[in-house]
Amino acid sequence: MDIRKLIKTLLFIFVGLSFAVLIYKEFSPRNESFGNEIAATQGKAVASSSKSASVPVNRALEKDAVKPQNSVPSPQTAMKAHNARVVVYYFHGTFRCSTCRTIEKYSHDAIQQYFSKELGDGKLEFKPVNVEESENRHFIQDYQLFSKSLVLSLVRDSKETKSKNLTDIWSLVSDKEKFFQYVKDEVEKFIKET
Repeated sequence: MDIRKLIKTLLFIFVGLSFAVLIYKEFSPRNESFGNEIAATQGKAVASSSKSASVPVNRALEKDAVKPQNSVPSPQTAMKAHNARVVVYYFHGTFRCSTCRTIEKYSHDAIQQYFSKELGDGKLEFKPVNVEESENRHFIQDYQLFSKSLVLSLVRDSKETKSKNLTDIWSLVSDKEKFFQYVKDEVEKFIKET
């Protein structure tokens, strides 16, 4: 047997096995339960912050605004409508690798850990958004997204006044402590402006 054919055969086997391992990791039951944990913790956050009404960022974002069902706005809620708030968007696609899920989980957990009071009083909102859904595709252009992203948006009187894409999340995802600190520091800067 020719050495080149042997090397080619070994490379094909290696590539095939690599794909099999990636597919297994992506669709293994462990990842499904991980996604369910995120959904469950997000449900708790939404339930705890559903006392205050969300303010749409702009006309394009009105469809995306979370509005409490069957509730009458209180004077306190109406007052908050004129105040500033921060929306933390985690933009993702339909296909989600384990790193993307980790970024979402770390972002969510950091915000829950450091800003539970702000989440509860409506000054801060964490919002995962699938940009591949037709009603959310405008976000790709709005924020010049090129990958899964964590974006901070400062909303004042129903209009976004400032935003920032936290691009360092990709380089920090392997260090949970630094990731949490980065998210905390950046969100604090935005909250100070509310």
